[in-house]
Amino acid sequence: MQGDTKTMGKKKTVSSLNETRERRHLDIGKVRDVWNTFQTAMWHVCLPNELVMCFDPLLRCIFALYYLPPVALVVAITHSALARIVWVLVTPVAQEMEKQPYDASRIVTLALGLYQIIICMLPFTTLSIAVATLGHKALNCFMESMVDSWCTYEQRDYPLLAARLRFMMEDRWRCCTFLVVLFLLGTLVLSGFHTDLLVAWPDREGNVALNVWLIICIDLTFVVVSAFTCSPPGLRLLNSKKDTADGKDGSFLEYFFDTWWRKRVFYIRYATGYMVIALGVFTTYHDGPLRALSMLLETLMYLLIPHVMVHAVLSISIVAVNFHRSVRWLSHHRAAVSHTIAFILPYEGVLLYSMYYFRHHWMTVCLLVGVSVLLIYRSIDIAREFEVTEAGSVLWKREDDGTVAPPDLAKVLEEAHENKSRHLNTVSLGVSGDMERMRLISDGKEIPLQRVVIERIGESRSLSKKAVFLAYAFPRVLHAQKPNYLGGKHFRTGRLLLRTITSILLTFFALLVAGVILQAAFPELRKWPVRLRISEGGEILTIDHIVVRMHLLSRNASANPLSPPVTSAMTPAHAAFQWGNTTAFNTDWYASLCAREFHGASVWEVSLLALATYLSTEEEVRQMLHFMNTHMETDWIMRERHGMDCVAVDSSTKPTEWNGYFDFYSAKHDLSVVAIRGTDMTSAIDFLIDFNMFFEVVLYHLLSNFVPGAGILPSHLIADLIGLASLRSDGNFQYGTWESLIAESKADDKNNKLQCVSNNYRRDFFADVYNHIRYIGSRSKRPKHVILTGHSLGGAVASIVGAKMGIQAVGFGAPGITLARKKFNVDLRSINKHVGNIISSHDIFPMIGGNVGEQHRIECLATTRELCHAMEFLVGALWRSCGSIRSRFPSMGSVL
Repeated sequence: MQGDTKTMGKKKTVSSLNETRERRHLDIGKVRDVWNTFQTAMWHVCLPNELVMCFDPLLRCIFALYYLPPVALVVAITHSALARIVWVLVTPVAQEMEKQPYDASRIVTLALGLYQIIICMLPFTTLSIAVATLGHKALNCFMESMVDSWCTYEQRDYPLLAARLRFMMEDRWRCCTFLVVLFLLGTLVLSGFHTDLLVAWPDREGNVALNVWLIICIDLTFVVVSAFTCSPPGLRLLNSKKDTADGKDGSFLEYFFDTWWRKRVFYIRYATGYMVIALGVFTTYHDGPLRALSMLLETLMYLLIPHVMVHAVLSISIVAVNFHRSVRWLSHHRAAVSHTIAFILPYEGVLLYSMYYFRHHWMTVCLLVGVSVLLIYRSIDIAREFEVTEAGSVLWKREDDGTVAPPDLAKVLEEAHENKSRHLNTVSLGVSGDMERMRLISDGKEIPLQRVVIERIGESRSLSKKAVFLAYAFPRVLHAQKPNYLGGKHFRTGRLLLRTITSILLTFFALLVAGVILQAAFPELRKWPVRLRISEGGEILTIDHIVVRMHLLSRNASANPLSPPVTSAMTPAHAAFQWGNTTAFNTDWYASLCAREFHGASVWEVSLLALATYLSTEEEVRQMLHFMNTHMETDWIMRERHGMDCVAVDSSTKPTEWNGYFDFYSAKHDLSVVAIRGTDMTSAIDFLIDFNMFFEVVLYHLLSNFVPGAGILPSHLIADLIGLASLRSDGNFQYGTWESLIAESKADDKNNKLQCVSNNYRRDFFADVYNHIRYIGSRSKRPKHVILTGHSLGGAVASIVGAKMGIQAVGFGAPGITLARKKFNVDLRSINKHVGNIISSHDIFPMIGGNVGEQHRIECLATTRELCHAMEFLVGALWRSCGSIRSRFPSMGSVL
């Protein structure tokens, strides 16, 4: 009886517990129903379906466009890393070749020289390919994030993110891999940018930082609360192996990715949009509309970082998972080992040699190790693809029409067949498989499959088969990434577009580098000279600069200064100027510019000295100075360069041996004018310099045409991003100003050698200009005044050096350095104080970079706008527009 009583008591207790649980489930269900009703009502009130249908594509497109700034940042960082490698390698090699060029007529000498070049360049070339590979992988991740935010699949937003997350979370081992990669990548980011993220950024952009963290916290809270409150009761986190084998569904992850993601995830985008607009209205009330708009743009760009970071973590995790699968496949297919080793051995040998060469640089070694792992993974992957082609062992076809499946898809089908899996165990969009029924489901259509065994793996491995494999594998390993037929058409198009763009940029960069080496090695290919001719009587000076010919005529010259010259030596200049645009005597069109002097030297004198730097030989420069001294009553002389007269501590302070500058001295004014040469249109090294100096700034200007509102972002933010992308390495070096050099100078010049300035891995090719100015400033017999000048690239270099050393810099048609000031480590106040620029109308180059400081704009007198950038037309425009300059030099007749 007691046993029956206890049994009855236990039953009553169990029944009461079950009733309590049922009541709780009912209460939770009622709460969920109320919450779902409230969500639905709020959604229809705030965003009706009609409004969503109209604005959803536009909103997704706008969000996608704001992924372009981080894409551009990755491109710029990759370029900076490649530029550093190129300058460390190419410049010294090219300089040695210029001193001892190769004789192309002797085959043995040429072959030995090319062999030496290849051996010298091999580790650096390998490192460049590794950097380009890493940059391309990062760009691919950003591109996938951008396309993922824009496209939808099966009424599901962010389809690739959902597919990857589901793939990683369905298996415990893959989930652990994801968490480990997340921890490692998060630690790496925080260790590298913790000061910027936690200190510098909140201090400078406090409102933006607060808004971003607030919106991220609200979005995460919405995801957690809505996912757990709206899910059906009694769901497991994951399906058990038995449920999976029986085909039963019912895990929380399946609910999350199948139901919640389709119905709720797009709420995040609209909720974020509402919060950003509300914060913008609040900021408008307090700080004004312009500040509010800038804050909105910054907030939107920062909010995309979590999405990009999650994609980065998933991409690395999937690579790790696939690498493990490939190694496991190779261990089960021993016959493919010899093929893979034979194919991969030369590449790995080069990588190992490069690792040994850079053994003292652990970060470089880590990069090469990562590329080596990717190469091994890709090589095994190619072997797997080869086995499911017509030349391999197994072939997968469509049963209805016999179409052969692409190797990338066939490889996944074969893996599922070998593992006896029911489904394709990979990340896919629009493609799934039922391996029991041998059916492939693509875009809702069932495709019957047929597996044809050509031969058993390992039975036929002749030399011809190995040769076929090598022919198949070699071109595919050169691709930046493998094809992906399971990733959806939008992502395939994005990968193809990205591969095309990166291939074009890398090819252009490689051609520039090859041009530098070829021009240095073979004198026949070097730049065309800029020639100077003086008439027999010394009354006419002619400068022939490829596209334009300029003539300086004295008062005694026979040519009429108001009409085109008619002599055969001057006929190319007949249509250069608009001849009627000449002021009356002693009348100025630009009063402040025409009267501008630099310690007694007129602006026209300085412009002629800037033009003299383009002449091919120093003898021609002296002839031009003689002409100026004879007919303009000046006393300019050319002094020796001292860019190498300094003490080099290490390779980073070694002089660059760049000779693109001249020191012109006038005893009358006790003035030294350091003139810097601009870009020569036929010089590969000059184009490479331009490409490296202005790449980030030009990229920003292009980006501002595509990203809405990018043009109104704060200049200090743009400068910080450009400085970050440039990978600057000499931020702590003290260059010293002209005044400090004078104060620290000693009477004994022999023992007064200064340390050479940092050349920033030789990217600051103009470091010798610093060394030269520091040298003359430290001498006991120094000039009283120093200014810098230059045209185009030379003007930009003069602006950088002048702003950094506190010396007046005068540029002619020079690009601005305001946006790139952090790249060159220059203070904005110093730019405003010491930098000036004379800009011709219709000249596009000064539009680059942002010009500040003293600016003078004059009308271009060239007949075509394309010639408005030429220095000759600036010289001519100053002469024709300034009557006071013509009256100051009465012995000069005209400029034609």
